[in-house]
Amino acid sequence: MRLARGTREVFDAESLLEEYLGPRKRGLRYAYPYYDGLVTNGDPDLLCTGDLLSPCLLGVNVDLDRMHTLTALTPLLQRALDRLPPGIELIEADEVTLDLVAALYDPLDDPDVADRDVKGSLIAKVLHRKRPALVPLFDSKVRIFYQHEDCVPPSPRDGRSWREYMQLLVRAMQYDLRENADEFRRLTGLVPPGGPAVTPLRILDIVVWMSSAV
Repeated sequence: MRLARGTREVFDAESLLEEYLGPRKRGLRYAYPYYDGLVTNGDPDLLCTGDLLSPCLLGVNVDLDRMHTLTALTPLLQRALDRLPPGIELIEADEVTLDLVAALYDPLDDPDVADRDVKGSLIAKVLHRKRPALVPLFDSKVRIFYQHEDCVPPSPRDGRSWREYMQLLVRAMQYDLRENADEFRRLTGLVPPGGPAVTPLRILDIVVWMSSAV
């Protein structure tokens, strides 16, 4: 499987996925099924305080200061989330929808938020569960995986906004989903019986993260 617009090759994605989704070995424990199956308010469209704590299941510490900032940002995030068309997957999203996904991160470009220790990866972990087929997860491992002049070029010296970065990332991920569509559909069938379903976009995150962790 070639990802990151063909600049990275992943060998045996199935084994990586099975390790993440399957029975725990050697004391390792990954976020599935707890993050993916977490029930908060049961509303796929409405953010609540329980959603703000969900990144803890992905190893992110949401302390009181971060919780304060996330709570203050929730109305802005909710309005941006409401603008996303329902039922759309990243693989099929048009240019307008891709830009709307990138716009979810606009609040982080406010200077008042810049020093609050709330970054795009944390916002992604909150919002992904509300739109698991459209809003991608990412962290430092995913960012490094996609960083390439032919994919997501390194940030220019004068920097770039969170929206500008996400415009590049979501298009690179969409390309990967389209180029490997049959394989990602097959991999979604590897979810253990009785476990919460995962989308091709979540599979992409797992494969990239696991391949970067080995």
